[in-house]
Amino acid sequence: MWPWEHAAPAVVYKYLPPERFQILPDGRVRFSQRSVFEDDHELQPEYAMFGTRSEIWRFAIAKGIRLSGGGLPAGVIVEALVGNARHQKLMIETLKNNVHARDEIGSFCVTEAIDSQRMWSEYAANDTGFAIGFDTNHAEFKRLSTPGKFGKVFYSDEPVGSALASLLTNEAAGDMFRKRMKYAFEREWRIVRLLRRLELHGAAIFMSPFNPLCVSEIIIRPRCSVEDRIRLLVREDARYNHVKVKRLDDQLN
Repeated sequence: MWPWEHAAPAVVYKYLPPERFQILPDGRVRFSQRSVFEDDHELQPEYAMFGTRSEIWRFAIAKGIRLSGGGLPAGVIVEALVGNARHQKLMIETLKNNVHARDEIGSFCVTEAIDSQRMWSEYAANDTGFAIGFDTNHAEFKRLSTPGKFGKVFYSDEPVGSALASLLTNEAAGDMFRKRMKYAFEREWRIVRLLRRLELHGAAIFMSPFNPLCVSEIIIRPRCSVEDRIRLLVREDARYNHVKVKRLDDQLN
């Protein structure tokens, strides 16, 4: 099953620190490119191998790559690639350095978890921030992911099978919804879109407008430093009059 084929939760949440309050009146969220993530595996998973014998032949034919050289026939070179782990690793790195598609992708990361103390601590500035709840069934939320993909993130420390298989079968799109196990607490869903379809703000900040109609709730904690501003916005900004402000006081996991 592809990540975007999973049934989405009714509401997904974006945790934010208090200084990001302006997202609400501006009606814009940031899509982050791979270079700004802490994890160097973000949008770029590890591969167990470069490719099988048939995958190497198919890739070379599809791309018009000449495999023979140095007096050696193509078959000998392919066998050398298939049977040598060091060569496979070198070709994986070469492929990564020459395929820049993932650097053209931006991610808007949300979560189905509103009860995680770790999330509140790490992404909402130790409970002083807030979380925006998006209604995934609302037509305006679907526009936020169009054109693009909205799907569930899968967590694993195991390498993806084959780099060439990902390219040849279009599985590379699924790889963008994969993270390492240490991030499993995030219970993440994400929207991925091409950066060129987003608004460029400054040198390298990519934003997308969203309609406040797809916001169903805003969650705060007792230490929220922008509670008054949030409640004033919901009361006075007609775009947010339907939104419920919920205060989460219970002990979290």
